[in-house]
Amino acid sequence: MSDQNSKNLKGQKIAFYDRLKEELENNTDWPAKYMYKFIVPNEEGNVEKVKSKFDNPDINLKKNYSKTGKYVSITIVTEEENPETVINRYKAMEDIEGLVAL
Repeated sequence: MSDQNSKNLKGQKIAFYDRLKEELENNTDWPAKYMYKFIVPNEEGNVEKVKSKFDNPDINLKKNYSKTGKYVSITIVTEEENPETVINRYKAMEDIEGLVAL
């Protein structure tokens, strides 16, 4: 990836997180239950990698496998303190290969 493409991608991520923070601040009373949705390749360890990013053992995690079995959708509902914790959680997921956050 060229330096310019890398800069563009970084700028897009910053803009995304800025918009998300604004939406969360304006539309949610904190602390609040927050629902995360992710899709990962159905490979050994991927669900555990996602779950490990949550320090709350009481998270509500649901899995749903794609029709072909190639992917797993993961829904997690947990109590979050503020928009920053939500954004930090999404950022922590960036190192999971193939993960799509919805």
